[in-house]
Amino acid sequence: MNFKIFCSFFLPPLLSYPAMYATIDHALFSLINHQPAPCLQEALSSPELFSYLEINGVAGVMFYHLQKAGLQHLVSPDVYEALKDRFHSQIRKNMECSATATIVFRLLQKAGIPFIVLKGIALSEHVYPHFAMRTTSDLDILIRKDDLLRADLVLTQAGYQAWDSTPQQALLNPPGYLASLEYHKPGISFAYAHLHWHLVNTSTPATAFIKKVDMERVWEKSVIAKVAATEVRLLCPEHLIIYLCEHALRVGHSFDRLILICDILNAVKTYEANLDWNIVAAEAKALGLLNFAYLGLKVVQSYGGKELLSDDIFMRLAPPALSRTERLFLALQENHYRIRGSSYLIYMALSRGPLNKGHLVLRTLFPPRPILAQRGRFKLRAPINILYLQRIREIGSHLLRIFQYLHRMIYP
Repeated sequence: MNFKIFCSFFLPPLLSYPAMYATIDHALFSLINHQPAPCLQEALSSPELFSYLEINGVAGVMFYHLQKAGLQHLVSPDVYEALKDRFHSQIRKNMECSATATIVFRLLQKAGIPFIVLKGIALSEHVYPHFAMRTTSDLDILIRKDDLLRADLVLTQAGYQAWDSTPQQALLNPPGYLASLEYHKPGISFAYAHLHWHLVNTSTPATAFIKKVDMERVWEKSVIAKVAATEVRLLCPEHLIIYLCEHALRVGHSFDRLILICDILNAVKTYEANLDWNIVAAEAKALGLLNFAYLGLKVVQSYGGKELLSDDIFMRLAPPALSRTERLFLALQENHYRIRGSSYLIYMALSRGPLNKGHLVLRTLFPPRPILAQRGRFKLRAPINILYLQRIREIGSHLLRIFQYLHRMIYP
């Protein structure tokens, strides 16, 4: 059966994505792009509006654009007050996070440890029109792998503790899996400081493309900027956009929240005047992340980037060919079907041949022991049968949720 016919025949009846959610999506991105929104009144009067925006991490985005457009009167007083309170509380939270970030940055700088600030507070300060539009949970910092033990010592002396593993254990993780550690400290504004030593950080095997990612290139092209009133390094604009696409397409995300789309959309808007899309394409290819950049930007285009992201841009970014599973993923996203785990279709496509696909599935179901231990915050010395029994329970629970979700779609 022709792929387009398959999608047009099977997707509409299967995907019972609530119509009101799609209406809110359209209204939000129309406001962001300063375009007429015929559905605006319907979206803003929905009783599900605030909870939906909160779940998707975009309550601040909606509030800001309603204020800028002078349309706050279209929202019920209760919802408007909830949005305003959420926005003001985010200002306070981000200011507190900024103060904590300054301390962590200076600790690393004093120790002579180079680092790059990723996402979070850096996006709030550099790509969003207002500081409070983006929520901030953890402090994502990229260091070199060789500096992890020194960084661990610095943070430990400052009262932080590695939470999900030890640096010695984490450094033994196989390539293409988890490449980070969470550092917790009682009383800090962030949930934790998150040290990364590779851009790709996932418990789903990224072995199909991990060796292509040139981390030295990332460091060489990083740029100096101020974050939390401190001079730090950031990803260059081209790498930031590529990284945000890869991050949003991790199996644990799969563009499941609108904030992931807004991150990329605002990054493109911020840097578009100086972006050369031929360079973006060349960098994505050099980093081995071309498919991620193309697919991620395609999702953004389908939601709110049609004018910003022209077809000419995608001609430059297009991989040699998209597999059926990648096209299926795009079809799901374009139908507003954002379900965590669906980007596994992309990982399957990048694993060439039946043996590699089989290895991906096997290692997804049963990751190496150190990865299982870190994911479950077990000590590595935990008995292997305990680790894998916990994994089997996790798989069963996830399959049950998928079954329940499909049942609700087919029999709403």
